[in-house]
Amino acid sequence: MDRLDPLDMRAGDPDRERTAEVLRRAAGDGRIDLDELDDRLGRAYAAKTYRDLQAVVADLPDDPATRAPLAPVDRTETLELRAGISDVRRSGTWAVPARLRVWPSMGNVKLDFRRADCPHRLVEIDVNGGAGNLVLILPDGWAVDVDGLRTGWGAVKNRRSGTPGPDGVLVRVTGGMGMGSLVARDAYFYEK
Repeated sequence: MDRLDPLDMRAGDPDRERTAEVLRRAAGDGRIDLDELDDRLGRAYAAKTYRDLQAVVADLPDDPATRAPLAPVDRTETLELRAGISDVRRSGTWAVPARLRVWPSMGNVKLDFRRADCPHRLVEIDVNGGAGNLVLILPDGWAVDVDGLRTGWGAVKNRRSGTPGPDGVLVRVTGGMGMGSLVARDAYFYEK
């Protein structure tokens, strides 16, 4: 069986909404007029595939800040972080994959998402914890789901539960923590 070109895969409502937002920004910047905006929005909302969506915005600048993700997420992309005795951190500008596997054995894993580049609406973190902690620092609009996380002697302190905002990301944490703790929080005042 031949592999389907990712651009020919079916697009969903979140993909159409992201494309519509790119079009609205383009109209606000004066790149397209209101009649063209109306026409392109109609085509975006009627789009069946990622290729259809790509055609609607193909002549607009490829600015990462306004780019609509017009291809399905590669579910095989996984970042693995192991904190043996020392700590492991990701902060500042870093690329967030759709999946992470973390091992906070004796050290801690700290993931600061505030300036991270995250094109996904869902980030999955699988934890195989020991005595170390997992700390998640999240920007506004992001939420954390820990329903699939098992705990041992450690604790779960999720200050970011609920539903993500319209442009936010849901971080789903599964696996087990062992003796360490999971902390999902905003930045402290001295980290800002």
